Amino acid sequence: MNRRAFLVSAAGCGVTAVAGCSSLFEASRPDELEGIDPESQLSTPTLGSGDVTVDVYEDLGCRYCHEFQADVFPDLEASYLETGGITYRHFDFPVEAADESVAMANAARAVQAETGTDDDSNGQFFEYRSAVIEHDDWSDEALAELAESVGVDPASVSSALADETYYPTLAADWDRGAEAGVERTPTVVVDGEIVDEPLEFDEISDAIDDAS
Repeated sequence: MNRRAFLVSAAGCGVTAVAGCSSLFEASRPDELEGIDPESQLSTPTLGSGDVTVDVYEDLGCRYCHEFQADVFPDLEASYLETGGITYRHFDFPVEAADESVAMANAARAVQAETGTDDDSNGQFFEYRSAVIEHDDWSDEALAELAESVGVDPASVSSALADETYYPTLAADWDRGAEAGVERTPTVVVDGEIVDEPLEFDEISDAIDDAS
């Protein structure tokens, strides 16, 4: 599927009260994650170690998440991560913005598992996530082949996709988000408080400064 082609039936991306991708109905786990026991098999992908925690819930198929990564994250990085002001944490919250939303998240976690170390539990997670967002094909074959760009054997991603290996991690992230009041992606939570306008850097910056 081309990354610009999104579902409009089971999920929607648009401007409601807040721009973002969300289920048309009450937020619920994707069908693929129903019946999966939540378990944090992998550590939370994390950047920085500042006093203020910024949690970002994303669906890798959501075009507003792509906008966040392109336009907001670089400012967060320059203003807060490089200065040691925040701890930035990624959580998967697939709302089926694309047919492959769950598969993309599963593949990214496979890359994390393959490349993470005791010193760097992220491994190549963030690099692979960026590559997926920029890619034009999100089929299982393409997701596996893309792993080579970050030094991972495509077979390991193919295996994780076939076996749904990291669904428990995705389910655990999803449940955490639901408990925090997440309803759409991206959702930015600063020290436990949801930011109303997640695509506005100034809104996030004000929340960080208030929490500091």
